[in-house]
Amino acid sequence: MSLGLRVPRSSGERFRKALVERELFDRSRKIFSDGTHVYLPVLGLDQAALDDLSRLGPFEPADRDFLPEEIPLCPQDLLGFSPSFEQVGDIAIVEPERAEEVASALMRCNCSIRTAISPLSDVEGEFRTRRFRHVAGEVRTTTVHKEHGLRYRIDLGSAYFSPRLGTERLRVAAQVCPGQVVLDLFAGVGPFALLMAKKGARVIAADKNPAAVNFMRENAILNKVELEIYEGDASEVALRYPDTADHVIMNLPHSASQFLGLAMRAAKDGGIVHYYTFAPEEDLYQDRAIIEAAASRLDISVEFLYQGIVRSYAPHRFNVVIDFRANKAGQAGGCSQD
Repeated sequence: MSLGLRVPRSSGERFRKALVERELFDRSRKIFSDGTHVYLPVLGLDQAALDDLSRLGPFEPADRDFLPEEIPLCPQDLLGFSPSFEQVGDIAIVEPERAEEVASALMRCNCSIRTAISPLSDVEGEFRTRRFRHVAGEVRTTTVHKEHGLRYRIDLGSAYFSPRLGTERLRVAAQVCPGQVVLDLFAGVGPFALLMAKKGARVIAADKNPAAVNFMRENAILNKVELEIYEGDASEVALRYPDTADHVIMNLPHSASQFLGLAMRAAKDGGIVHYYTFAPEEDLYQDRAIIEAAASRLDISVEFLYQGIVRSYAPHRFNVVIDFRANKAGQAGGCSQD
């Protein structure tokens, strides 16, 4: 027998949340119901706690035989170490070392994983793709990934996508206002573009990879979001929109510096450029000098707004972002955030 609360079934969730907030709920035991009442396991109740809970409605302390809560296995329990992996939709991307062992543990502990693959290459080629080998589960590289209320159909073998940028995408989207113009120069399957279009921005999205563009078009339809989509080189697309964009996204960390001048020309006066690159640990934001040099050649002044680490990329090497404002006439732009 252990201590619990007997509360009317209609009040069960309210009391459960209150117990969790007060750190009184016993997570090691299961809630149960007799049809009219719910029995909630608790860790202990003093008079002050009883008085506090009484404001939520009627209840009775009750000793009951609560069954133990089953604690699910985690991969670390099976492996003896915490494995490094990414999950995209129902596909796990596991490191080559001990791939079969890790895949088996992941699929045993996580019923949402149906396939495990391992990379044979880093991102490579002009279309930014990776080669994989099948490790376990269903033989495929296609999946549907859910992020921030949107769904993305993806083929990991033909178009690059990383869930590790989800928080960064949300950070940038928080700066975008309805009616603003966003130019996404390396849009991939559309994770930045669709999120900003969902906020009411006019989004012009481009990518050189035809497979990525096809998925981006499909994802726009899937999420009922309008995008202006171009298949082609970012240079050609940027030249079509001089002095237009409130935000320019440059998520091409291997070579974004080659397109800085074009991005700045496409930004309107006061427009913000979100620039991504890879950098060594000892000099994370070394590309600020490259940005300033590119701006100087165009007689543009830049105002650095934000810099941060997006994710680790390799030992002592990181994917970083630098946000800067392109001031073409000495007037800062942007919109107020309520």
